[in-house]
Amino acid sequence: MDRPKRWSYPEISCVMRVQFSGIEIMLSRRRLLSAALTSSAFAVAMRPSIMRAADNYPNRLIRIIVGYATGGNVDVPARLFAPELQRLLGVPVIIENRPGASGVTAAEAVAHMPPDGYNVIWGTSASHSVSVVALAPLPFDPVKDFAPITLISEDPNVIVSTSDFPAADSIDEFLAYAKAHPGTAIGTSGPATSGRFAVELMRPKLGVDLTVVPYKSTGPLLTDLAGKHIPLGIMGASTAVPFIRDKSIRAIAMTSIRRSRVLPDIPTFDETVSKGFDAVAWSALFAPPGTPASIVQKLNGAMKEIAELPAIKQWFEESGLEVPMSSPEELTAFMKADIDKWVQVAKDNNLKIEMQ
Repeated sequence: MDRPKRWSYPEISCVMRVQFSGIEIMLSRRRLLSAALTSSAFAVAMRPSIMRAADNYPNRLIRIIVGYATGGNVDVPARLFAPELQRLLGVPVIIENRPGASGVTAAEAVAHMPPDGYNVIWGTSASHSVSVVALAPLPFDPVKDFAPITLISEDPNVIVSTSDFPAADSIDEFLAYAKAHPGTAIGTSGPATSGRFAVELMRPKLGVDLTVVPYKSTGPLLTDLAGKHIPLGIMGASTAVPFIRDKSIRAIAMTSIRRSRVLPDIPTFDETVSKGFDAVAWSALFAPPGTPASIVQKLNGAMKEIAELPAIKQWFEESGLEVPMSSPEELTAFMKADIDKWVQVAKDNNLKIEMQ
């Protein structure tokens, strides 16, 4: 009997075992097939009524589902946008937190919800890009199983160190130290984050071999950096800035193409040692697959309008987040390119992937 195919991204077909709090995550092919068949049948049955309902959308409560804990750097901007969406759309808009597996738990749930625009997800590079490699096989296809609405923000990663790290004055000094001390530990805010994979990208691009230490979140990593229990870390600039300013940690390099507005004196790898080096965290809004284009466009227009509000613009600027916003098509192209990049990084570095 032919075995059902699992989803795989072009040029990679793999299963990776990843530890979350000591628990090994593995997703069976049977689960994937069952979810896909259930979702497809449901979408077909619901399509006519959903198309009719789209004509007077919205007329009831909308939920923005966030795959991370309350108060985190994903949750906070979602809560800034929610009341403004409520004002523009004229219906209640609430945030529902469903943390787990770097946002994958929430993304899986939304991928199988009715495509009527009343449940959307504030997705991230962790849940919709890096997870393709770090948590394979996924119970969804991040490109095909969502209706893209808009790219929301980009958060450049910054490499930081303890306040007394001996090689934090320049990128050249940092790279010389890393090459002379292979295996130096660098903490990340999780195993499936753009920061973690930025470190993997450094191996072929910069020729350094750092040992990744994944933390459960950025908070414990910052605590250990301030306490000098780990020499290096990598995280979003929006999180690191207050600790850099109070000198509890030091900033060494940005992993984005452009310098950060809030850390203008910190150089990038792109401008110094590796043209094209780019690894940023991002967030975007997605709906379930099959959501009518009219609903997607209404949400896209509302999000863009909110992003131009003075108070929202000020908050993003002070946080160091870029706010590109985009069309649904631009978001799809952006996400595909990001996934391709991390798939290649996994291949180039022979990450522990068990072929099946």
